[in-house]
Amino acid sequence: MGRQSGLRLNARFSWSRLRPNLQLMSFIAPYLTAQRWPLLAAVLSALILGGAYVFEYGFGYAPCPLCLDQRYIHMAAIAAGLIGFLALRLEAVKPFAMWVCLIIGAIFLYSAGFAGWHAGIEYGWWEGPASCSTAGPLSISADDLFAVMDGTATGVVPCGVAAWTLFGISMAGYNALMSFGLAMISFYLGVFRK
Repeated sequence: MGRQSGLRLNARFSWSRLRPNLQLMSFIAPYLTAQRWPLLAAVLSALILGGAYVFEYGFGYAPCPLCLDQRYIHMAAIAAGLIGFLALRLEAVKPFAMWVCLIIGAIFLYSAGFAGWHAGIEYGWWEGPASCSTAGPLSISADDLFAVMDGTATGVVPCGVAAWTLFGISMAGYNALMSFGLAMISFYLGVFRK
């Protein structure tokens, strides 16, 4: 029984395979500091918010009430990022860069949790709030009927139906993933990259 039979794995690791990625990171890393992150976080949150508006006005996907609430969270992240970036230009505030990043990270973490909750409603994992359904008492006036006939009627878009998916992930799911990633970057930069 000198030699074992079976599959033998060659587990050689080559750093040269990672060299392009490490070069890219070594190029980006000096710019990712707690002093600069608030502005970049505001820009990235604005891109996410802009994407939601493109889906609404460009492609005609009407937002549900929870989608609108998620937009307000990104508006808060943009405001916190811009205010934090401008405040960190002052010498007296620079020592608080860690706290600015942690506050922005907390906003993004809340956004990730809220969007994850919304995605769970879309996937049927749990029930959504009553404000997201069209069930309930119905009152119809003459103005409502004319609006339906004119095509100008607006109703509540149900939160339990994903308007768009890619690879089985809804817009709320992507928002949760992106917000979580931005939260982790914010926490990392706040703690380690002062």
